[in-house]
Amino acid sequence: MDTKNTERQTLRPGEYEDEEPLEPGLGRWIRRNTWLLVRLFMVVVFTFGASTTAANFSYGLESRPVELTVEQINAGQLPEGLQLEDYVRITGTPDYSINPDTGQPSIGVSDRYSARYFYFGLQETGDNLLIQTAETPPDIADDGEQVYRGKLSNVATVIFHDTTSTGLEIANLPTEGATPIVETGDTPEYYRQIFPAYSAILGVWFLAIGWLVWKRNEPFAGV
Repeated sequence: MDTKNTERQTLRPGEYEDEEPLEPGLGRWIRRNTWLLVRLFMVVVFTFGASTTAANFSYGLESRPVELTVEQINAGQLPEGLQLEDYVRITGTPDYSINPDTGQPSIGVSDRYSARYFYFGLQETGDNLLIQTAETPPDIADDGEQVYRGKLSNVATVIFHDTTSTGLEIANLPTEGATPIVETGDTPEYYRQIFPAYSAILGVWFLAIGWLVWKRNEPFAGV
């Protein structure tokens, strides 16, 4: 007598006789944890924004710029411990000399996405340093000694690198990546004006983390 098909198999709790056992796998885990992954994705997105915001928030708290001297710049040296994106200050005379190739003042222009940046050197530092201004071109009639304050950058890390390099080359200005740039539009005072927006971004980030820890894999309301 054939008893192969008459033996009753032992079922695990929750299983039915006409249901095939589910094999463990990544797809099954994703289906079971959909809402957890959705909340985790939202945390990752807000974390990216919060990381950038935190750096700007920290810069906005700076009050005293690091003084750069002409001698240091011309010697290719920066104050000990100074890093890119630190707050700096330098005193010098803008160099608006005429570019023989264009017949125009030696001012580099970077224009992209309706944002314009202008670059020029200082008479005291020659090709060893550039000054950046934003939106409005420098007043070439104001050619006396001035104090420039802003964020420290260089040609390699400046915004719109490719467009900036082209603009510097046309203006016969240095294009070496290590050439320091003082971004006068990026001052702590400017960032302090938009602290409320930064605080809102950080607040949303904390809320996203709290929501993830509290709800975990619970479906959204009404879903």
